[in-house]
Amino acid sequence: MWERHGKRSFRVSVGSEDWVLLSEPDDVAVLFSDSSILSKSPERNAAVKPFFGNSVSTSEGERWRWARKLVLSSFNMKNMQQRLNTVNSRSDVLLKILSNYDGKGPVPLYQYLRPFMLDILFNTLMGVDSNFLENPNHPYLIESGKVIHMITENYFSYWRNIRPIFALTSTYREQIAAIKTIQETGSNVIRQRKSKLKKIIDDVKLNNRTVDVDVHELIQKRLSEDNTLLDTYLLKTLPNGDPVPDDVINEEISFIYFTGHFTTAVTISHALYCLAKNPEIQNKVLEEQRSIFNTDFLRKPTMQDLNEMKYLEAAIKETLRVIPTVPKIGRKLNKDMTMRDGRVIPAGTTVIVYYEAMFVNEKVFPEPHKFSPERFFENNIQSHAFLPFGGGPRSCIGFRFAWMAVKAALSNILRRYEVLEGGPGTEPQFSYRIVTESKNGINVKLSKR
Repeated sequence: MWERHGKRSFRVSVGSEDWVLLSEPDDVAVLFSDSSILSKSPERNAAVKPFFGNSVSTSEGERWRWARKLVLSSFNMKNMQQRLNTVNSRSDVLLKILSNYDGKGPVPLYQYLRPFMLDILFNTLMGVDSNFLENPNHPYLIESGKVIHMITENYFSYWRNIRPIFALTSTYREQIAAIKTIQETGSNVIRQRKSKLKKIIDDVKLNNRTVDVDVHELIQKRLSEDNTLLDTYLLKTLPNGDPVPDDVINEEISFIYFTGHFTTAVTISHALYCLAKNPEIQNKVLEEQRSIFNTDFLRKPTMQDLNEMKYLEAAIKETLRVIPTVPKIGRKLNKDMTMRDGRVIPAGTTVIVYYEAMFVNEKVFPEPHKFSPERFFENNIQSHAFLPFGGGPRSCIGFRFAWMAVKAALSNILRRYEVLEGGPGTEPQFSYRIVTESKNGINVKLSKR
């Protein structure tokens, strides 16, 4: 349809609803520059809410502003090095597992990178210890692995919104089982962190009983050292002074560590696949790594090191262009929106930023089917042509954390292993769902350097 309409933004009617799919950077700029356009598309919200409730992703108005403010407070630069230390320590565990595949059959990257990232998020954002990487058959990993497919089917299968009919199906029972596991995991995380918080507070009080100091100030200082997202919810109060209910906290944290671990894991996997397919690019990434680490080639990267990895960053960006982790994002217009050429999109329309089309538009990205990180060193890419984390007030909150984790993980892996294609029968079968994933996983071979 995009090609038939001249490879430009176009409108399509879906039942009684109008969608406009934006594939031109100037049109995307208009959408993201309007701070009043805050609503996600209703179809998307209806598909997501059964799993994550009224979280920061789907909420509106004051609930959304309150939740986003709390989340933003925990995603700052001051504790990024501390979180990088966690990525590095978990990388040691990952690399030990990957060593079993050295020179052997293909490694199923999703199977290991999802629990790898989940362990990192539980430790850094939730303040609890987990061992998903050592327990790949954990119920959460199994059930949450079905969620992207379920949400996508809910999005496009309108009959699923007819609850009496949907409730009669086996698909509905599978969905309820996944939701139950997600909620139970969140409740367990909250219980664990509450127990840790109590111990921290009790220890501070016990150790300062006879000292003339402000114990409350000491407690706040001690907790600020961890600065976990979950603490923010547990220690804050609602506008009326009441504590934040556990079910509200569960919705928020469940959404954040699910989307956070899933999107970063598939991005790392897809980057390794692209580098395996393009060995000359992988060699350039390795040359940059050698120039940064010099004689101490296997040491852990620092934030300064990551900032110097410009070519690796460009390779990640090119991966996100060729295989967009989030292929589309949508907004619901609450008022008319006038495009720069004078066209008007009426209020009530669902507007989709159509990354899949924009990223292969030769007018925006010359030779779009060529994997070329070098394009991101050129100055001719329009400012709104490449925004994989979205834009405007509802852009991705944790994008800096995501960049850090993806770059550090890839650096740790690529300095130890050459990544090779998986061989016959392993070519990914990409399915462009709410998040892009391969139905048969990502399988590459590893050879120790």
